[in-house]
Amino acid sequence: MKKKLVIVLGFLLLIAIVGCLGNNSEQTVSESHYDISTSTYEHTSTSITSTTFTYYENTSTATSTMSSTISSATTSSATTSPTNTGLREKVKVIRVIDGDTIEVMFLNGSIERVRMLGIDTPETTASRNKPNEYDSITDLECLASWGLKAKQYVKTRLEGTYVYIEFDSMAGKRGYYKRLLAYVYYDNTDFTAELIKRGYARVYTEGDFEKEFEYVSYQNLAIKNNVGLWGACKSTYTSTGASVSSSTVVIWKVHYDAAGNDHQNLNDEYVVLKNIGSTAVSLKGWTLKDEAGKTFRFPSFVLEPGKTVTIHTGSGTNTATDLYWGSGRAIWNNDGDTVYLYNSKGELIDKYSW
Repeated sequence: MKKKLVIVLGFLLLIAIVGCLGNNSEQTVSESHYDISTSTYEHTSTSITSTTFTYYENTSTATSTMSSTISSATTSSATTSPTNTGLREKVKVIRVIDGDTIEVMFLNGSIERVRMLGIDTPETTASRNKPNEYDSITDLECLASWGLKAKQYVKTRLEGTYVYIEFDSMAGKRGYYKRLLAYVYYDNTDFTAELIKRGYARVYTEGDFEKEFEYVSYQNLAIKNNVGLWGACKSTYTSTGASVSSSTVVIWKVHYDAAGNDHQNLNDEYVVLKNIGSTAVSLKGWTLKDEAGKTFRFPSFVLEPGKTVTIHTGSGTNTATDLYWGSGRAIWNNDGDTVYLYNSKGELIDKYSW
């Protein structure tokens, strides 16, 4: 009996000792622990930009934050495609397909085609455009010219640069053609919205997306102020009511910011015109003007179909591809200006603003 009592007492003593050890261990964890969190504001599928450890004193709750956060970070690192979270993801634009479609490379090396969400730019050939798709515009040749302008504008601004794309939970991540659907942000600006504001695009109201109301307000303002294609492609009429077709000569590109000091590198400031039609056009007597009224008058010059001509600000010898303004100072303002192109009758043929 005494032997059994000793055994029982020994067993109870062992339980008490184990309990004390457990309490001490739990107290050690609850008195001090570390939390780990990322400090990045953007979502990337390949890495965590920076990590911050925060030390907590005298908390009463044991923590598993460190292990769960590290686990979450590992999972994020393994992701190979963007997720529909609404967060922005950094990508590099490697190719511009047209005014509303780009090809991008993600930080993990994967390549995707992105259709800019909520907008539609004109097709670059007249036969692929539709009358009245852009409000009441029926001049399909003019729309095609603005499709080319939209592509050139996007190419000049985005190709080879890093941008952020943002998905929309309402629209979904991919469209009918399996392209990613996303807003594009460049230099902290909604670049997709800029295309609407500058009159390069219409709002694609045929689809559902969260920014539709905002984008439509930009479009209404562009239409009201005749910005971009909304002003250029309006049908104009003679006194007999016959429609006057638009010229096939368009302002193709404006390089308004020369390398270095603009005034010392005048010939790196230039305007490029292109004949997108099928017949040659004589530019004799045509003029280029800026917002201040500074004017370049074209000499006897014929622009062949599909060809371009570059008008440099400085001096030089005119050729079949290059003309020279002869100005001693820079013409185009880097912080905003407009190029106006008039034919020999003084009719506005095209304009290009930035």
